[in-house]
Amino acid sequence: MFLLSMTAVPNAENRMDAGGFLAAQADCDRLAGSPNDNQRNRAYGAVEIDSIDVAAVDSCRLAFDATGNPRFAYQLGRALNQAQDIDQALVAYEAAVAADYPAAKVNFGILMGRLGDADAEFKMYSEAANSGNVLASYNLGVAYRDGLGTTPDAEKALYWLEKAAAAGDDTAAFNIAVIYDEGKLVPADDQTAIAWYDIAVSRGNVDAMVNLGIMLETGEGIEPSLQQAAEMYALAAQHGDVFGATRLMELQDAGVLAPPSALAEMDDGMKTLVLKEGDVETPASFAKDI
Repeated sequence: MFLLSMTAVPNAENRMDAGGFLAAQADCDRLAGSPNDNQRNRAYGAVEIDSIDVAAVDSCRLAFDATGNPRFAYQLGRALNQAQDIDQALVAYEAAVAADYPAAKVNFGILMGRLGDADAEFKMYSEAANSGNVLASYNLGVAYRDGLGTTPDAEKALYWLEKAAAAGDDTAAFNIAVIYDEGKLVPADDQTAIAWYDIAVSRGNVDAMVNLGIMLETGEGIEPSLQQAAEMYALAAQHGDVFGATRLMELQDAGVLAPPSALAEMDDGMKTLVLKEGDVETPASFAKDI
């Protein structure tokens, strides 16, 4: 763990009045609030890390120096990360981690993993996931799946991925489907894979559209339907997927034409095992203390 401290702004309290500090706090929340932070200021929209304005660095630094609020340290870390100042980003994240800020633990864990410390990465994901952070739940599920900083454990991987999926994470739903589709960690189960692909598709996951299209085309675990496969490929193509667009053209050339409506909505006759979101709020199959 890095033993660093935040760099204070010299005499900041003498250079700016209270109104200026309040403006800095608002700017920090507006410019660097994370979609993966359950504790962000909801008065402002979330900002993806690659869309953070560099002005957030100064605003968040002033906001943190004035208040000591770990949210501002976390958001400063995001802004510094975007500015490619990784060393100072680690300092900022660590200040928020020291205050037990879950979202900061996720980002700090990611950077520690990139530095080769898988044990610290796993520890950060575990703590943040147990605090209810959705991204941490997803990352922890992947860690258990791949044995990242821990022993591979299919049951725990599915537990944490289901937690993330129940909170609306489309990538988690897709990865659960892949686990059942591939049959490497658990016995292959096409029906369960199709159900999870279906959830991921309903949330706009392009990879799930492609995989479900392949299963419909080949009849893997479902009655084959080139028409419905074409609809899946059309949806993927609409989202810019090259494979989906190519496969759709090949099916069209073969005389299997997706109706124009396929680009706007799913066919009500889809023969998939649809799981409603409420069905996975509590992942009963794997719910246990771990």
